[in-house]
Amino acid sequence: MKNIYRWGGVLLFLLLVAGTWLFVKQPEGKAAPASVFYVPNAGDGTISVVDYEQGKAVDTIKLGTDQASHGIALSLDQKVLYVGTGFDGKTLIAIDTKTKKKIKELAFDEGVHGIDISPDGQNLYVSLNPGLGKTGGKLAIVDTANLNLKSMVETGEGPAHVAVTADGSQVWTANVNDDTISIVDATTAKVVKTIAVGKVPNEVAVMPDSRYAFAANVESNTVSVIDMKTMQVIKDIEAGEAPHGVTVSPDGKELWVSNNKSNDVTVINTDNFRVLATISTGSYANHVGFSPDGVWAFVSNRQSNDIVKINREDRKVVAIIPVGSEPHEISLEDIIVPVQASNVTAPDISPDPSVQEGTLGSAQITVQRLKATDLGNDPNFTDIKAEDFQQNDIYGISLAAHSGDISDLLNEQRISLQGLNGKYVSPSRLVSVSNDSHHPFYLAWFPKTEQASQVEMKIDGPNGETVSLSWSE
Repeated sequence: MKNIYRWGGVLLFLLLVAGTWLFVKQPEGKAAPASVFYVPNAGDGTISVVDYEQGKAVDTIKLGTDQASHGIALSLDQKVLYVGTGFDGKTLIAIDTKTKKKIKELAFDEGVHGIDISPDGQNLYVSLNPGLGKTGGKLAIVDTANLNLKSMVETGEGPAHVAVTADGSQVWTANVNDDTISIVDATTAKVVKTIAVGKVPNEVAVMPDSRYAFAANVESNTVSVIDMKTMQVIKDIEAGEAPHGVTVSPDGKELWVSNNKSNDVTVINTDNFRVLATISTGSYANHVGFSPDGVWAFVSNRQSNDIVKINREDRKVVAIIPVGSEPHEISLEDIIVPVQASNVTAPDISPDPSVQEGTLGSAQITVQRLKATDLGNDPNFTDIKAEDFQQNDIYGISLAAHSGDISDLLNEQRISLQGLNGKYVSPSRLVSVSNDSHHPFYLAWFPKTEQASQVEMKIDGPNGETVSLSWSE
């Protein structure tokens, strides 16, 4: 759950129906303190209520089932909690956080895994997962006013966790069973892009300014960095062993990655993608959340059944909080950054004429015809100077594959551009920006062809295959 929303958002008014009492420790009618978050304990069907200022669990909500979903969402006014009953019950439940009563329940045909809420509080996005390695899975869009199903979206195989952009225009799902990320247009409820990433991407996080998205690839031990404008993987960052959860800090400066098998979190600078620190947590670090002011980080540990509270400034663990069995997402992930909508520029999901795509064997190829205005602070473009565009056409070439090493697929002899005289020429310069085995990225310089009405690029594969891409002036 990676929804980033504005403080003081729209209040939710849920349709009140006769509910079923849940077993709770707290007396009926006693409101939870403002400094609490909620954690689903997937192994015992409970929700732990944690006061993060006190650094301790203050309540437990029993769902009456053997499982709880891995995801969780909280309404903007913090009055309604949305949880699921996992692969066992296959339902979504709305719970009144004051009375701890079940308000309504919605049944599905597949397991409820990830849950997120839209920035305006009107929609829930629920990933339905058939189980690891199995075919199937969808994204359900649910109306929070009545918990009715609005639509179903066919995503990649096995959607696990969900992220929503700050303006609510896009929903991103991490699909564990086909190693992809699906980008869904929230208005049309249609997939607008599918992106190949590393092996078993479990969770995706989006930045509040919509610059980058980050996918945690459990079996690749990497985090894929996705440019949200071009929707391309631009880099893979080495994380710990079995990275499972990813969360952006409230100020947008850091990405925290929870690593299952190395029992730690990796802290990454979101500007230059450098690793800043590695912090030991408990056993099987699972998910990360931050206090709204960004001072504290919280990491759930699936095997030691606790949550650690970490001082973000000095990176030290200050408290260990026992919870239920197999804790997963932390509801604080709902409020990563308190941004104003006017400060957020949503990525344009309409086709970009400067970007062309094709396939070469098993590799997906994306080529962008660059302009000087594209440079900005993108770390991929540090080899380019603005004056280079005076005499050259420059292209960014991204390759992606689910498996196998494609880092040597491209060289000067395999790429050519049609010039003004109709002849194809090789690049005058080809730079490998990233030689990642699954997602290499190149920059190619060609003599300028600004007077040509159409430009065509050909890329040859090692086995005689060819892909042709063209741009019109």
